[in-house]
Amino acid sequence: MIRILVFLFLFTTTVFAEDECTYKTEQVIEDGKVIKVIEHKSCVETEKLNKQNFLVSFATKPEFERSFIIVVMALLENL
Repeated sequence: MIRILVFLFLFTTTVFAEDECTYKTEQVIEDGKVIKVIEHKSCVETEKLNKQNFLVSFATKPEFERSFIIVVMALLENL
């Protein structure tokens, strides 16, 4: 059970995508009546490529140093 939890914790990542969408509407009008409405939606999705896994940032950043040591000690103690 612990192995499954550790595996899920290590290999799950969150993806944040930023969307920029533009909408364009065209209407075909004949004799003052709307015959056809055409809607165009174009989106640009970007994903940050320089993101790090939470575990990597947790283990390497100085502000999480003490917390990382406590977590490792607790895991080793319970083995």
